[in-house]
Parts: sequence; C-alpha cells; structure tokens
Amino acid sequence: MTTYPSDIQIPNGYVHLWQSYLQAQGVQPQQLELSDSLQQYVQHVLSLPIDGQSSCQAFIALLEQTRQQLNTAYLVFELARFIRPEHFGVLGYMASRSNSVAEALQYIAQFSRLVIDANEAVPMQIQQQDDLLIVSWPNPQDQSTLIHEITFACMLQLARQMFAAEHFPLRRVHFAHAPQTALYQYQKFYGCEVLFDQPDYQLVLSIDSLQLQPQQPDPTLIGILKKQAEEAMAAKPLLEGLDQKLRHLIADYLRLQQQAPKLDELAVELCMSSRTLQRQLSELGTSFKQLLDMERIKRCELLLPQKLSLTEIASQLGYSDQSALARAYKAHCGQTLTERRRVLRQQQTTNKKRLNSRLEN
Repeated sequence: MTTYPSDIQIPNGYVHLWQSYLQAQGVQPQQLELSDSLQQYVQHVLSLPIDGQSSCQAFIALLEQTRQQLNTAYLVFELARFIRPEHFGVLGYMASRSNSVAEALQYIAQFSRLVIDANEAVPMQIQQQDDLLIVSWPNPQDQSTLIHEITFACMLQLARQMFAAEHFPLRRVHFAHAPQTALYQYQKFYGCEVLFDQPDYQLVLSIDSLQLQPQQPDPTLIGILKKQAEEAMAAKPLLEGLDQKLRHLIADYLRLQQQAPKLDELAVELCMSSRTLQRQLSELGTSFKQLLDMERIKRCELLLPQKLSLTEIASQLGYSDQSALARAYKAHCGQTLTERRRVLRQQQTTNKKRLNSRLEN
C-alpha cells in the first residue's frame, strides 16, 4: 500500500464526499470490507465538523480499498462529480458566494491552508501572462499525488456548478507527476490540454474568466465567512520557520534558474540583510551552506533518473564540475552517483510497469 506524509491535513469533507459517492452507487460504508483501523477512521471523521481537517494518510488507504472492492479503475473523477461547497468547508462557501472568479481566487489564495495544510505547504501563486491567468503551486516533491488530483478535479467541478458553465474557460492543466490513468480520461474531464511531469502544478485560465459571476453571490454572508476563516487561520501554527522558508527558496531557485543561488540574493527575497540572515540561521543551529547542500542533494535525486549527463546535473546544481558533485553526493549519501542512478532508474521502471498493469486492468 502506498503511504503518504502523515503531516498533510485534508478537509473532513473529503470523507463526506466519499460517503456521497458510495450512496450514489447504492453502497453503505459498512458494506465495504474495510480494516478495523479504517472503519474507526471513517466513523471518527464523519462525527467531526465537516469544515475541520484530518490526516490524509488513512484517506488514501480508504480510497485504495474502495477502488479494489468496487472494481473501479480510477475514483478521482467519479468522486469529483459529487462535490459541494461544504466539502471544502468555509472556503468552499466563500468561493460559491463570491462576486466573481477573481474574488473567489483571492479567497482561495488567502485561505488555502483551510483545505490542504502541511508542514511544507507552499501558498498558491497567481500571475498573468498576456491573455492568460496562471494559478500555480510549486511541486512539493512529496507523495501526495492523489490529493492533488482530487483537489484539482473538485475545484473544477465546483466552478462549473457555481458559474453554470459546463465548459469552464480552462485552457490547460499542469501536473507535476505522471498520469495515474489513461490520458483521454483527463482530457475528457477537464475539457482542455492536460500536461504531466511539469515543473509545478498549474491551472491556466482565460483572463476573461475573471469576470464570470456565480449564480448566488452573497456579500453579507461573505463578510461573516471571512471573519470565521481569519479566526481559523489565526488558530493554526505558523506555517514554517526561517530555515524552511529558505529551503523553499533554494529549491525553487535550483529548479527554475538551474544554478545555485547566493546568500545575498535570497536575503533580498526575505527582506533582510545578509548578515541578519546568517545570524538568525546560526541561532537556529544551521547555515546557508548546510541548507543549500541539502537542497542540492534532493534536487540531484530528482535529476539522476532523467536523461541528463552527470556533467549537466552538476552544472544545474551549481557545482564546478562532475567530480565536485560526486564528492558531495558520496559524502552525504554514502553512494556513488552511478550506483544511485542505477537504483533510481530500476525503481522508475518498476513503477511504470505497475502503472501500466493497473491501467490495463
């Protein structure tokens, strides 16, 4: 069974969504032969407020057992068809009562932690390129593939309901992972081009879509819900410390610029002087070099299975040459680059065979 980081928190509404799907199939939750731990998980979450959050690890296991017992190839798009605002909690209601797509996106960006939350969560980014609006999330490089797929599918389906648009003006969808089912199923559901193995997760909209208005805007209710959302956000622990923020910046720099950042550059991003940054990192028991080395090794792990020479990988990571990278990797991981590349490629081949076998079945 695939496992997922236990720190990822998802809406309790996702379990209610699962229950709605079962009921539509004429199946009661107790009719499934779930393990004792999953039965307790379902009962517990369904007894909690729907706008709360719980760990996603058991939910992933729940979907896997459901898929096997109902003999369903892929549940994501089937689940999404039963989405309602309350499944996203307060944020779902806010989006459905907004005055426009632009306002809904503003609330999603501000309060996204009320839907998916994690120790290394990265806020949603919104930018305009010509006549396109790009809503993106950097690749968290974790194993939460299925949660990203469910959230994307449910967001689109809810938007279709809210704006009475069977064909919501979506231009492209980018996933940072490999497809989990046949490509035509993605294209049929999203109604646009769908790309995989991309640098980050993106929803690409027409800029004109910002003016679309929901069927039931309610400014008065929005004011009440916004206050409730602000209180819920204030009750959450701080998203990350300075060292975590710096790690995210380093990871993004390595991925996008394909070279190592300098401390001065990132100090500017953090709105502080280089000396202050060094001092605060020292107080945390770490240093810029230590964090840079950690992120270089993590990035190296992602690049090794790809069709890049070791010299190209060294260059992208900011090492002077392949030998410098090899020494750093061996010191950190205890393996040579060629040994690790062989293992990663074997794992990649095995995973592809499993995926192909699942798609054929």
